[in-house]
Amino acid sequence: YQRRVRGVQGEAKRDTIQCLSCSQLLPYDFYGRRAPYCPGIVFTEESYLLRDPYSPERRVVCMAGECRVCERVVCEGCSVVYKFRFCKECVEKYSEQFPVEIVQRLAKDST
Repeated sequence: YQRRVRGVQGEAKRDTIQCLSCSQLLPYDFYGRRAPYCPGIVFTEESYLLRDPYSPERRVVCMAGECRVCERVVCEGCSVVYKFRFCKECVEKYSEQFPVEIVQRLAKDST
């Protein structure tokens, strides 16, 4: 279950995406690198973005993105950003490819 809004001009309709690691349903209102309601912030990857409902300013929250290795959609809690986004499963599977600090932090968060 993956739904995306790409190339939308102006405000995008709110939708949901499901993290394929923890199954959590996450709201988002724009898919891309730069949300139209917050043009000053550009993400380094295509992400599922949501206008921050608690901010009086026009801020944006990254809800999820795609793992660079397996391409699964994963939420912020189920992923690590190290140059690119990686799901925890891929970090564990390819732990020798990541800095020791990242792998240790993941191990610590899992306990």
